[in-house]
Amino acid sequence: MSGSAPRRFLVGVGNAGLTVLDLLALNNPGMKGLLCVNNDPESLSASVVTDRLAVPEGDPSEGFLAIDGPFGDMVSGASSVVLCGGLGGESGSFLLPALAILAKSWGITVAACVGMPFSFEGKQKRELAASALEKLRTVCDAVAVIENDRLTGGSPSTAAVGEAFSLSDRTILAALQALQGMITNSGPVKITRSDIKSVLGVPGAVTLFGSGTAKGPNRLHEALEHALKSPLLTAPGKNTPGGALAGVSTVLLLLRGPADLSFAEVQVAVTEIERIAGEGCQIKTGVHADLSPDAPITLSITASSGGGQTAEKPTAEKSKTTLLSEIPEAKPLEPAAHVATRAKPEPAPVADSIKPVSSAKPIKSTAGASTKGAKQSAGKQTQGTLDLDSYQRGRFDKSEPTIVAGEDLDVPTFLRKGIKLTPPHRN
Repeated sequence: MSGSAPRRFLVGVGNAGLTVLDLLALNNPGMKGLLCVNNDPESLSASVVTDRLAVPEGDPSEGFLAIDGPFGDMVSGASSVVLCGGLGGESGSFLLPALAILAKSWGITVAACVGMPFSFEGKQKRELAASALEKLRTVCDAVAVIENDRLTGGSPSTAAVGEAFSLSDRTILAALQALQGMITNSGPVKITRSDIKSVLGVPGAVTLFGSGTAKGPNRLHEALEHALKSPLLTAPGKNTPGGALAGVSTVLLLLRGPADLSFAEVQVAVTEIERIAGEGCQIKTGVHADLSPDAPITLSITASSGGGQTAEKPTAEKSKTTLLSEIPEAKPLEPAAHVATRAKPEPAPVADSIKPVSSAKPIKSTAGASTKGAKQSAGKQTQGTLDLDSYQRGRFDKSEPTIVAGEDLDVPTFLRKGIKLTPPHRN
């Protein structure tokens, strides 16, 4: 990738992701590093985002092969990629994890901001979304999850369908901007990437998020009030602003605004969050105060509750192909040529490095022998050579072979060398 290419990418996937990036582009004309990926030609052609990747219609796993190379070329020089979109549909549920895996294979910091289906969208969509979310959390450094049902108080049927989806899009956009702002902020007060992982890298956790924007003499208080009133920060069954923060261990607080944003204003926000969350809560604060003089203050609060241990990230030994094959409702994909050549030399075929053992004798079966016969043979046992005409690579069966000097080291040595194993006779 050329040196003039964007160092950071925001990638919108599917119709929901495309809508979010369109909103972002309209509010920030000329913004660089935006990329839309979709298999809906009509929506893609109508997007205001310049950089687009069209996924052929049909099976999303097959369509992914058409954009695998171009996407890898675009992001291979980036320092971070933040994906956004909706889970539950077949395309988004496959493409979001697949693109995350590809970006992660380049050693890039990868985060995602995704929306979960409304209840009225059906059980099948919710189950597919849950499976895709589990894979995203395995691959990504951080995942912000927008539970759409919580945005409407758990009763989407009482709200206009169009407004419900619009609210979801706007919330994903706000969370996307906050997540990107935390990753890229280089100011004197910043949230580290390890802070982000500690909050948004926990499997099964519920994302708590709120954002508010205000201008004028009382801008901080108004922005804070809007953020705390977010449905995602409201405890179930209660109307207390920010009530869901009570008892959380860590809160990520990001403030963006003009150069005159003061530490006194930051202190007001921290004090109020501590009052709601409790004295044991750690407030990780990031301040980005170099916008235009007339810019508003935008205050974002991010936290999580529940969940288990931090998600296990894939190791270097676990190939991209293996991870792709585990994505729900997807066919296993072969590694793309551009990744194989950059990552390591093309492996030699497994068959070329294994010599079959053709002289092995079958094991003598004793199935069905009587108890008396078993007692008689207990004193002296013999066993023929093992039948090694066929072999399996076991847990390595779906992964790329580890080839050294033309030999597959995942295959046991006695198979690779054609060594006949003859167990000793027992007297």
